[in-house]
Amino acid sequence: MPSSPRRRLLSFLPLAGRPWLAALTVLELFLLAEPTAVALVTGELVGRLAQGVARRDAAAGGIGAMLALLGALLVTGNVLRSMSRPLAERVGRRIDAAVREELTSRVLALPALDRVEDVAVQNELTTMRSPLLTWSDEGIGAAAAGRFRAGLTMAGLVTAMLVLSQVVWWWGPATAVVALLLGRYRAGMWREFFAVVSGTMPAALRGRAWAAMMSDSRDAKEVRIFGLTGWLEQRADENIADATRRVIDSRVALLRREMSVFLGWAATASVVYVAVATSGEVSVGRIAATIGAVSAMFVISMSSQGEDLDEIAMPAVDAVTRIRALAPGLEPPPGPDGTGEIALRDVEFGYGEVRVLNGVTLTLTPGEVIAVVGVNGAGKTTLAKLLTGQYRPSSGSVATEPTAYAVYQDFNRYELSAYDNIWIAAPEATREQVEAAALAVDATRLIEKLPRGWETVLSPKYAGGGDLSGGQWQKIALARAALAAACGARLLVLDEPTANLDIEAELEAFDRIRQVRGRATVVLISHRFSTVRKADRIVVLSGGRITEDGTHDELLAAGGEYARMFHLQARQFEETA
Repeated sequence: MPSSPRRRLLSFLPLAGRPWLAALTVLELFLLAEPTAVALVTGELVGRLAQGVARRDAAAGGIGAMLALLGALLVTGNVLRSMSRPLAERVGRRIDAAVREELTSRVLALPALDRVEDVAVQNELTTMRSPLLTWSDEGIGAAAAGRFRAGLTMAGLVTAMLVLSQVVWWWGPATAVVALLLGRYRAGMWREFFAVVSGTMPAALRGRAWAAMMSDSRDAKEVRIFGLTGWLEQRADENIADATRRVIDSRVALLRREMSVFLGWAATASVVYVAVATSGEVSVGRIAATIGAVSAMFVISMSSQGEDLDEIAMPAVDAVTRIRALAPGLEPPPGPDGTGEIALRDVEFGYGEVRVLNGVTLTLTPGEVIAVVGVNGAGKTTLAKLLTGQYRPSSGSVATEPTAYAVYQDFNRYELSAYDNIWIAAPEATREQVEAAALAVDATRLIEKLPRGWETVLSPKYAGGGDLSGGQWQKIALARAALAAACGARLLVLDEPTANLDIEAELEAFDRIRQVRGRATVVLISHRFSTVRKADRIVVLSGGRITEDGTHDELLAAGGEYARMFHLQARQFEETA
């Protein structure tokens, strides 16, 4: 039987740490008892003042001590009240940080990239990254802390109830029941409001997406070329206006309904006040204490009791639960088999129902340079990801190299310094190794021409930053591969890493990689046969299988698919020339 939302939220509290929870508990309990304590001291003070007036003795009955105690309570309460919210926020942030760390560890520990790319995992991670409310960043931590604080409010109700029960025994329980019922009714109204707000999420997200396209640098070119600004603006306004209207209408209705809660509480308080005032057996001090206790109950009952934050956080809580099921343990990636062999045997792999590889067998010889060719969609990149252990086959076996490094055509362009953009491939590398890797692929000159040299952030978004052309970025990516090889990588996968370079620059880059690869095996994927022909061995991928395997001269002599593609590309160059 699934646990209640309250219990599921409270299960995250230990992530904050015992000292922080203990501090929050002590502080909240004092603040909850403080209104009742103030009411009792005020009642006692009023009673002693009344006695002093009757006896015409202003100093009678320790009035000074009561005033000092009342002042101490009020000052202490105000000081601690100013600390309550920051302390609760700190507890919430610690919980959120622990959840993020756990989920990151679980996802990174998944043994293969296909597990990370799984639709279910990505959907849950998207839920975690997207706040439920369009204007709120509250998360699991804030909701757990709010639920914890709400649970402590019962202590405040009990103390106030005991004060009322000293007058007439059933007044305390009766007033407490009314307070709880009104509080529940108010919390229910807020739950309905948040349900409406969550229902506007799709429209709000659509509106934000349309608006982002108008300002995003990635989309700016086509938006302006095709004159899409007005079209996008209209759709953004329509979606955002629809979400805003629904939220405002619901908020107005909520405010109207809250008036009934306040009127109900006013009626309850009035009945208690009149009953106390018309009771001839109650002292003036007791009347003052009763008024204070009723006021304390009102403050406590009007808190949302955590239900509003529950509504915000529960989608994320559900997502965490499902991610824990999808990534149940910290699974270490498969280690080397001890032979040092890199091989695929009868491997099959597909994306959903689409089969890409169908019985691929391939063994790589240590230190060799092997090229993989084939038409678009043949599965070359998929093959590369299987060789590096990022994908696991649906059938067959793969022996991978744990120190593999890959440069894909869509390599990352980090908004970091030029130095860090290379160093990130091998964080254990020294500065001399980083600079040597850049020199090996002819990237040093372009880096030294940047505004701040090696320290230039490779993004125009930052002061003193700068961007690179496609070909220059590819040299940075190749420098990463050279650094990885220098730091012990035994397999380098280069998947169309030089697509933005001209033929001469590509040939030069490939020659440089061969020179600095050390003992690493190199797998090259390229459509340019002028580069491919320099590989020690070439394999042709077609129909989900390796159909040809040999040197450039051997495959040309065989007159198969490789020869056909090579001659076709050669004729194109001849015609262009």
